[in-house]
Parts: sequence; structure tokens; C-alpha cells
Amino acid sequence: MQFYSHQGILLKEHLKEVGRRCREFFFFDAPGDLGNLAHIVGITHDFGKYTTYFQDRLLGRKDWGKFSDHALLSALYSALAVERLSGVFPGVEEIAEFLPLVAFFVVFHHHVDLRSLSHLEERLREGSEHREIIFKQVDNLKGNAEDINRDLRELGLPLLEEFAGELEDVMYKLRRAKYWLEKKTTEDKKERVALLTLSLFSALIDADKKSAGEVEVVERRVLPSYLVEAYKERKFGQSSGNINALREEIFNQVTGKVATLDLRRDRLLTLTAPTGSGKTLTGFAFALKLRERIEKELHYLPRIVYSLPFISIIDQNFGVLSEVLSQLDDFTENSSAYILGHHHLSDLRYVEEGEEKEFDEALALIESWESEVIVTTFVQLLHSVIGFKNRFLRKYHNVARSIIILDEVQNVPAEYWPLLRRVFKLMVKYLGCFIILSTATRPLIFQEREALELLEEKEKYFRSLRRVTLRPRVVEPQSVEDFTRWFAEEFYNSSKSYLLVLNTIRSSLAVYEKLKEMGISELYYLSANLVSADKLNRIREVKEALKEGRKPVLVSTQVVEAGVDLDFDCTVRDLGPLDSIIQVAGRCNRNFQRGAGGGEVMVVHLRDERGKDYAQYVYQKLLPGLSFQILKDLQEVKEEDFLSLADRYFKKVGEWKSFEEAEDIYRALLNLRFYEEGEKSVAHFQLIDEKGFIFPVFIEKDEKAQRVWERFREITGEGSLKPWERKKELLRIRRDFEAYIVNVRVNKKREAVLFEIMFSENLGYVPFERVEEFYNPETGFRVGDSGPQAIMI
Repeated sequence: MQFYSHQGILLKEHLKEVGRRCREFFFFDAPGDLGNLAHIVGITHDFGKYTTYFQDRLLGRKDWGKFSDHALLSALYSALAVERLSGVFPGVEEIAEFLPLVAFFVVFHHHVDLRSLSHLEERLREGSEHREIIFKQVDNLKGNAEDINRDLRELGLPLLEEFAGELEDVMYKLRRAKYWLEKKTTEDKKERVALLTLSLFSALIDADKKSAGEVEVVERRVLPSYLVEAYKERKFGQSSGNINALREEIFNQVTGKVATLDLRRDRLLTLTAPTGSGKTLTGFAFALKLRERIEKELHYLPRIVYSLPFISIIDQNFGVLSEVLSQLDDFTENSSAYILGHHHLSDLRYVEEGEEKEFDEALALIESWESEVIVTTFVQLLHSVIGFKNRFLRKYHNVARSIIILDEVQNVPAEYWPLLRRVFKLMVKYLGCFIILSTATRPLIFQEREALELLEEKEKYFRSLRRVTLRPRVVEPQSVEDFTRWFAEEFYNSSKSYLLVLNTIRSSLAVYEKLKEMGISELYYLSANLVSADKLNRIREVKEALKEGRKPVLVSTQVVEAGVDLDFDCTVRDLGPLDSIIQVAGRCNRNFQRGAGGGEVMVVHLRDERGKDYAQYVYQKLLPGLSFQILKDLQEVKEEDFLSLADRYFKKVGEWKSFEEAEDIYRALLNLRFYEEGEKSVAHFQLIDEKGFIFPVFIEKDEKAQRVWERFREITGEGSLKPWERKKELLRIRRDFEAYIVNVRVNKKREAVLFEIMFSENLGYVPFERVEEFYNPETGFRVGDSGPQAIMI
């Protein structure tokens, strides 16, 4: 009998292919040789497809329901194979007893998200429905034992009779290994097992998907270490001025550090430099030179992962790095092989050898990060290394052996800093990673002397900058009315451009409307209340106004804090976390065009009509409260003192924040508890903590939006497409579709009456003819009596 893994693909050939790829993809930097483990897991992962139950379903003869499932049966066989072939794993005696358990865990989940060992143990208990199905599946296999054993011999695996005879013993040993891992094992061994499990799982699921989809391997590319210098020379020439001299000095000092690193020891790195000092190009140049040295001395070629907190600044940084790489002769024909931008709104095209890949292949290459440089979000990166979802973990094996730059890492919630510290140390130890935290505020993620600072004289560079002076006005809280009255007087008595950063959409809209009533000219508004197209247009308009020397006033929220390249005479920030205040200062006199001390940053303290600080709606009480304690007695702070001010703040954060959840999540990781109902698990790690109910609303504001919506309706119409086809088509239009989405936080009690017109319970829809009722291109989603009953904060 012939056995198939997929339509037209022989099971034996699929197992061989996945085994080969799995060994190739897998990486684990620890004593011993585990390459054979990856190969065995690859050639056993679909063993359960040998049942006629599965073959009948695949070939459309009959669906046997749960008897056609193959994951649990395959996982048990994989565990047996790993135990029987344990002699091919030299030097791993310390964790050898857990290798069958790891194989079992990985193979069981290869089509789903990771769960927990307890979830699997339940399936092996006496009386379990799943256990009964397994024995019936084994009986089914015996009917084709001769043909199955023919394949198993060729693959070098235990024969069917051995598996059937040892099945009870395999189950017992797996339950025993679970107990020993959770109750009797040292933390050091648990760490090795956890990282091994994730690396092996990633290699398997990516190898499996690429084999099934016949996705070819992408050729690795050379990135010359001098690319950034060549780009700077061509782009900027011999730039003059204080700020450019400082940027060049920082660039040279940091990139020169590559030659002095101990590549075995110096893998946790920090780059602490002032805002506007060119950290993007400096960090990338450092990574290129480090990559070249790693290839020569450690004999592997690391990818470069450049990670940022917000989607709004990824396109900007992606554009800069693409310009640097565009100097390569074959960049246009192989752009995706050189650089990818990856987030939930990224373009799903992949270009190699002058051709655009078919959609399925492009998606496979993008989601597994098959490129030399990846520009991505913290969400994509951190939910991959502290994650449980299949689609995120697919790239884990390519995160291994990479140089990772986290830009403005202080934006990760402080309660997770100890978790990041411990996970980053494991990635350095077992995955061959180099990790660079790039900030202007030096959050206390690593302990003293755990990380090497690349800018040795960082204090000197902060002291040399006198672009701005910070003036706190936080002691006396103000209402929106009092604030706008004060600001109008300030504005009319000066000839400056202003950036006003408020904590909530509600307060920003209130300030904008008040200033508009007061006749403030050249007034702009920017927040997440606008659809993407309008946000980008607004930033372009403001940049043009500043470039032409006009004096615009931009009322905004935190969307401008990091990475948005705007340069105002003066900024005003509502009280919030101190690192956010310092980020806003980076949008003021950014390029030293106004001379020393030419920029002014004012911090105010706004409260709503109920007497509640607006900051508490976003940050709760702790972080703004700590900022208040530090700023309340200060008259002014020079930019040269920002670093020491941030150090004081982060020290207080460490003293006051609770890190209990970080510890619980780390313990869950070590116990392979990725998701388990009622228990703290890895799944509890959430970078974006949505308070309240977030309701996406599609705004059909123009002709393009109408075409996108029409296509969306075609794809999601009842019975129009099979589920997998629907998912694929939705991914095709995702970027265009989400460009017209506004996320509205609503009151749960009123969500059912949010709109008169609803497309589904999870998506609001404003048709073209009614856009004016619900959306204003100037200020975004409408709030109030004329619009939906929403809570905008």
C-alpha cells in the first residue's frame, strides 16, 4: 500500500524531507550533539498518517473523525524512537532522560499552539478517550505492518511491532519524566530543556510547512561591513555643525568597539546615547561589522533583527535601512532576501531573483524571517521568544544566531523587565544571539556589569548637549480650560512652533477644539483616532510647515514620542512616565538649529472634570506618580542632566513595581506550561494590555476604501470560500484593509448599539454615505451625541 502525507506527496518522502530540513534549521548551543534529535523528530512527526483512517480522509474516501487525527500517535512514536536511538546524542547525558518528553511535546503540537505537559498527561491517563483511540489506531496500523515496516527500515526507525509492544511503557515513562522535570530537576537543566524545546519546535514546524508547500531555501547574501559609511558619505557628504560632529564621534566610538569584543563573553550589549544622535545608523553599522567578525571567527552568519516599539516608526526605519542596502548591485532583484519589514500590516510580497514569489511561498518566507535584515515590532519579536503561538514560534530558529537590536526598549512595560533579562540571558547562552538594547534613558533591565556599554563615555555626550531645557509645571493641576488659556497666552507672546503631547485621545481632542475656538492658526491634530492614511498625511503636512519656517502647533498623543522625525521650537507634555517625557524632548531642537538652550520642554499636569489625572487612564498611578515626585521640586533641568534624571526614575520604578507576574511567567516557561486554563502560563505575557473593549471600525472614507470593503465582503460572504482560502485572501488585503481601521474603546454595556449599521459583532462599519456622521478627517473618529456612544480615553 502507498501512504501519502499530502495530496500527491508520498509520506516516506515527506518524512525524509522534513528530517533533512529540521536538522538544517535546528540550532542549540550547548554541550553535546543534538542535531540527530532534530532529524529523528523530523522523520517521525507524521508517523500517525500511516493509519488507513488518515489515508481515507486525505484521499476523500471517508472521514473517521478523531480516529483520523495523527498528532498524538506520532508524538508517542517519536518519543519511542528518540529513546531507542539515544546513542546518537553524544555529550547530552545531563538532560538525556528528558529528550523523549521533548520530542513527544514538540511533535504533538506541530499543527497547533503550544499547551502544557499537564494537558498532554491527561490524554495518557487510564480511561482517557484519547488513550482508547491510540490503541485502536495501533491495531489499524497492524493491518499494513509489512508496508509500514518497509518505510521504517529505510528511515532507520523502530519497527511497528516494537512500538506496539512498548506503548504502555512509553506512556508511563513520559508521565514519569514530566514529574521529574517539574518537581526534581535543577533550574539549569530546566532552562536547557525549555530552550531546546522551543528551538526544536520552531525547526520542525517551519521545515514541515516549507516541505509541504515546496518552498525553496533562500540563498544567504553578503552584506559588506562598510555599507553605512558609504551611505553616509553619499547622502550627507561632509556635514558640519555641532550635532553632526557629535553624531560622527558617537558613530566612530561605537563601531570601533567591534574589534575589542570577546565574542564568547560580550553578547549582552547596551547603546545609550541622546535622542537625535543617530542611533539607528550607528547601531546598524555596528551590527554589520559584528556580523562580519562572527562569520570569520564563529563560522555562522547571523541575521540582523532591528526591533522597534511602534508600527508608526517601522516604515521610517525600514526606509532608511533599505536605502543603505540599495547600494548593493543586486538589491532591486533580491530586495526581500536582503531586508524584510514584518508586522501585522506589513506588505506580503517577497522578491528574489527579480521575481515576485507566489503568495503562499511569500507568506512562508516572510513569517519565518528568511532575510538578512528584519525590521519588526517588539510584539513580533518578544511574542516569538516568550510565546506559545505556532505562527510566532515558526521564526524562533531564525532568531537563533542573530544580532538583535531593540530600539527604545524602555517602552516594554517595566513589570516585564526581569523576564526580559532572564530570557535574553538564555538566548545568549543557548541560541548564539547577540542582543543590543539601544536607548536614550538606560532602563535598568540588566544588572550591574551584566551588559557591556558600547558608548563608553556616554555621560560626556549627554553633558555636551544643551539643546533643550525641561521646565516642570506639575505642582498645580490644571483643567483643559485652564491649560488652553495659559497656552494661548504663551503662543501669542512668542513666535515658536509647538508640539503638545496629551495622554489620552479625549484630552487631546478637547485641547484641539479649545485652541481652534481661540483662533490658533496653523493648528494640526494627530492621534490613533485617525486612520493610517490621514496620520501619514498629517505628519507630512507638519514636516512641510516646519521645513518652510512656519510656526505650526501640533496637538498629539504619544504616537509622536519615539522615532517620528519632527523638530519643534517648544514641546509641552502632560505628566506621564519620565522616559516618555524625555522622548518628547527629542522632538524639540532636535538638530540644534536653534542653538544651545534654544528648545524648551514644559511638563504640565492635567486633570479631568472628575478630578482624575488624565495620565491615570493610560499609565495608572505609579509611573506618573514617580515622575511627579522627581519633578515637583525642580525649576528646570538641562538636557545634560537627563541621563542622571532617568537613572533616578528607573531606580524608583524598580523599588515600587511588582515583578511577581514576570517571575510566574518565567517559571511557567521552565515547566513547559505555555498555555493552561486556570494556571499562570507563558500565554499571560502580553505586551499590549488592552483595558476595556477595543472595537475595530472600518471607515469607508474614499473610493479605495469602497473597493477594499467590497472585496472584504466577497471574501467573508457565507459559503463563498473554504476557511483556508478565506484566510489567505484576507491576508492579501490586510494592509489595505487595516489602513482604514480605527480602534475604538467602547463601553461593554453599549457595544450592541455602537452602530446602527453593523457588519458583525466584532467589526464596526461606517459606509461611505455616512462617514461624516462618524469620522472627521481632521480629528478622526467622532465622539459625542452625534456619534456612537464610545469611551475615548
